[in-house]
Amino acid sequence: MNVKTFIICIILSITAFGYAQNVSAPKFKYQYRMVRLDSTYDAKVNPKLAKYVAKKQALIEKQMQVVIAHTDQELESFALESPLSNFLTDILLDEASKYIKDTTFDNLDVSMLNFGGIRTSMPAGDVTVGDLYRISPFDNYLTFIVLKGSELKKTLGRFNDKFNAPYAGAVIVYKNNKPVNITVQGKPIDDKRLYKLVTLNFISDGGDHLLEGIHYEKIEYTTITFRDFLIAELKAMTSRGEKIVGKKDGRAVIN
Repeated sequence: MNVKTFIICIILSITAFGYAQNVSAPKFKYQYRMVRLDSTYDAKVNPKLAKYVAKKQALIEKQMQVVIAHTDQELESFALESPLSNFLTDILLDEASKYIKDTTFDNLDVSMLNFGGIRTSMPAGDVTVGDLYRISPFDNYLTFIVLKGSELKKTLGRFNDKFNAPYAGAVIVYKNNKPVNITVQGKPIDDKRLYKLVTLNFISDGGDHLLEGIHYEKIEYTTITFRDFLIAELKAMTSRGEKIVGKKDGRAVIN
C-alpha cells in the first residue's frame, strides 16, 4: 500500500466512524509529498552543520583512542567460562560494592553478567576507551540484589553444560547436562541464608531469562553503567601498575 492510498483509507475510516456516531464528519484538507529516505535526501549538505558534526566526531574519536590499560594476551569470551568473562565478573564481584552507599552490599557473594552483553574480545596490547565501548556497548546499570539461598540455587540450577551465564563467586559441576554440585564462596548454598548478588538491570529485569521468576528480598539500582564502571576500574588498575589478566579457573566443570 502506498502513502496516498494509506492516507485515503484513514480519511474514509474517520468519516465512516463519524456517521456511525450520528455526528457530522470532520472537514479538513490534507497535503502530502513523497520524500526519498536515501542518499538523495542529503544531497545538499548544510556546511555549518557538517562542520559541527565533524568537530564533534573528531573529539569523540580522540576520547575513544585514550589508552587506559594493558594486557599481554587477547581475552576472548565464550561459554561455559572464558578469560574475558571471568575477568569481567571477577572485577565486578571484587569492586562493585564501592559504587553503592548501602552497606548491605559489602562483601558480595556472587556476580553475574550475560554472554550476549559481551560483544567482542579484548585485544592484546594497549586497551582503549573505544575497546570497552565495543566490548560493552549497552547502557546497562549495576544492580544489587539480596535473595534467599533457595532462589540463588534455583537461578544457578537453570544452567547446563551447553548454556550458562558468566559468573564469579560460585563453582558449578555438571554431569549429564545438569548441575550436580553448586558452591558459593566455597560452601554449599544454604537455602535459608540471604546472599548478595551484583548484576545488571537488564538481567534483574528478566533479560535472557536468567533471573526471570526469581524472588528478591531486596533490589537496589544504580546510575552507573557497567562500561563506566570498567573504565574507572581499569584506570585504577593501571595507576597501581597492574595489567589485565584473565584466565579459565575451573568455575564451570563438566564431569
